[in-house]
Amino acid sequence: MNNQNKFIKFMKKTSPFLIIIFVYILIIISCSFTVSTIRAKVTKQNLKKIVHLLADKYIQLKYGDPEREDDPRIIAMQNQFDVQKCKLDLSYDFNDEKLYGTVYITSQDLSDTLNQIYLNLYSNLKVNYVKIDNIEAEFYQGANFSSPRDSKIEQSYYKNYLVINSKGKLTNKQDFTIEINYEGKPKDNGFDSFSSKKIDDNEVVYTLSEPSFAPAWWPCKDILTDKFLAETRITVPPDYMAASSGILKDVTTSEKGDKIFDWVSNYPISSYLVSFTVAKYDRWDTVYVALDTSKKMPLEYFSYPKYTKAAKKDWIKTPEMIHTFATLFGEYPFINEKYGMAMFGWRGGAMEHQTLTSMGYTLVTGNGSNESIVAHELVHQWFGDAVSPESWKDIWLNEGFASYGEVLWDEHLKGKQILKTEMSYKDFGLFRGTVYNPSGFIFSSVVYQKGAWCLHMLRGVTGDSVFFKILSTYYDKYKYKNANTSQFKAVCEEVSGLDLSAFFDEWIFKGTGRPSYEYSYKVDDFMGDKNSEVHTLRINVEQKQSDYDVYKMPIRITVVTDDGEQELKFYNLKKRQQFEQPVRGNIKNVLFDRDNWILKEVKKVDYKEFYDN
Repeated sequence: MNNQNKFIKFMKKTSPFLIIIFVYILIIISCSFTVSTIRAKVTKQNLKKIVHLLADKYIQLKYGDPEREDDPRIIAMQNQFDVQKCKLDLSYDFNDEKLYGTVYITSQDLSDTLNQIYLNLYSNLKVNYVKIDNIEAEFYQGANFSSPRDSKIEQSYYKNYLVINSKGKLTNKQDFTIEINYEGKPKDNGFDSFSSKKIDDNEVVYTLSEPSFAPAWWPCKDILTDKFLAETRITVPPDYMAASSGILKDVTTSEKGDKIFDWVSNYPISSYLVSFTVAKYDRWDTVYVALDTSKKMPLEYFSYPKYTKAAKKDWIKTPEMIHTFATLFGEYPFINEKYGMAMFGWRGGAMEHQTLTSMGYTLVTGNGSNESIVAHELVHQWFGDAVSPESWKDIWLNEGFASYGEVLWDEHLKGKQILKTEMSYKDFGLFRGTVYNPSGFIFSSVVYQKGAWCLHMLRGVTGDSVFFKILSTYYDKYKYKNANTSQFKAVCEEVSGLDLSAFFDEWIFKGTGRPSYEYSYKVDDFMGDKNSEVHTLRINVEQKQSDYDVYKMPIRITVVTDDGEQELKFYNLKKRQQFEQPVRGNIKNVLFDRDNWILKEVKKVDYKEFYDN
C-alpha cells in the first residue's frame, strides 16, 4: 500500500485548527532532523521528505493504530478450523447506502472440540441467519448477546465477532460450509475500509481492508496465515461495472435488469486483500507475455471516464514493468489470471489488491509523474500478495520490498548509476523505532523507506548476483504462503553462505538509527621508500552514534589518485578501527562510501593517531 499521498485529501478537508496542529508537528519534525539535514539546501526533495513524514503523523492522528488487538484465546479457537474457500454474494443500495450480502465459507474442522466458530464481523452489520451445511445454526453477535458465553473470555471481546454454535455438528477433519446472510451500513473504520462517494457525478463504491478492516464489510476469519480461494459476485446497476480479484467468470443480468459480475480467484488470498470496486468505468485491455512465451496474460484496466486518456498514458509501461520484475524475482505469481488496475476514491495513494491494484484517481496525470507508485503496487503482487507476512510485525516484508522495487524500476530505466540518487531520496534523515515490529503507526517511513534501505544494504553486503538469488529463492519458497522476518533471514544466509545475525540485529530487529562515521586518512611512503610509486594509505574510522554500539558493515573506500580511481573494501567490526592498504599512485582524495551503500552520517575529520579498540 502507498498511503503517503493521502495528505492531499486530508488537507482539503482539514479545519484551521488541525492546520495549526500540522504546523506544530512540522516544527517538531524539523527540529528533530540531524544538523546536516537542517543546514541542507531547501530542495524539492527535502520538502517531499518533510511532507511524507508529516503525512505519517497526520494519518496516525486521524486513524490511530490501525492494528486490531485480538484476544489470543479467541485466535486459538479460530485456529481450530482452516478456511479453504470464501464466496461473497454482494449488492449495494446507493440510495439507502446499505450493503446486502450472503457469504459462504467452506472450511475444514481441525479439532474434536470445535463447539464455537468465531468469525470477525463488526457489530454494526446485522446478521439475519446462519446455516452450517444448509441447516440453520444458533449464533451470537455483538457484546450483548444473552446466550451463555465462555467464562474465560470477557464479554467485551465479543463485540466485533460473530459466534456460531457448532456443538455436536462437526467432527475432526470434516469439511463444512457456513452460510451467513447479513446487511447494514458499513462504517469507514480505516483507510476507507468501505466507502461510497460521488466523483465527477460518478457514484463509486470501493473497499480497502488493510490491515484489519475486512470485517467492516464482510464476515471472515481475519487472520493473515489462513489463506483461501475466493469468489466475489457483485450486483450493480445496469450502467455500472464491478471489478475484483481473479478472472471474470461471467456477467449475467438479474430479473430487475441489474448486472451481476462474478469474479473467481484460484490462487490463495489473504482476507485483507479481498476487495471490489464499483463505478461507471471505461475498460480496456492489453497483454503481458510470460517469460517462457508460453502464454499471454490479460492486463485489465478500469478508469473513471474523465481520466481514461491520461491513464492510458500513465499505465502504458505496465507490461514492461511486469517483465522486469519477473526477470528479477520469478514469473508473475498470478500468471493464469490477470493483473490490472482500477481507479478508486482515494485522492492519492494506492492499494495492492491481489491481481487488481486500486489506484487513487488523482495519481493519474498523463505525464507519468506517479510511475513509481505503479511500480510499487506491482511489486506487491510478489511480496505481500503471493508471499504474505506472517504477522503485521513483518509489514516491512511488504512495504520495504515494494519501495525498493521503485528503485529497481528506475535502475532498469536509467542504469545502476541512479542507485545513489534514488537511495538518497529514501533517506528521510530520521527513522523512529525498529523495522521489524515497528512501534506506533505501522505504515510509517521506517517500514517503507528504511525497509528499502535494509534491502539495498543487504545487496551491498552480498553483491548483486547473490542478492537477486536471495529474492527469487525467498519468493519461490514462500509463494502462496506466509513468511516472517526470521524466515527471510534464513533464506538470506542459506543463499549467501554468510552469518547475517549482526546485520539483521543492527538494521531490522534491534537497531533504531544509523552509524555516524568519522573518518580520516594519512599517506606514508611505502616501506620507507620515498622513490616508490606505491604509498601506504592509513584510514581511521570511528563510529560516534549512541543508539547502537557498533554497526558491523563492509565499507567501501574510493581512493582517487593521479592514475585514476580504485575501490577498497574493509569490514568495520569495531567502534574505532584502522585500515592500512598499499596504493599505487599519488593519492589525491579518499571518499567514504561514495556510492551510498550504507544508511549513515559521515564526516571527514583531521587525521589523529589511535589504536584499534
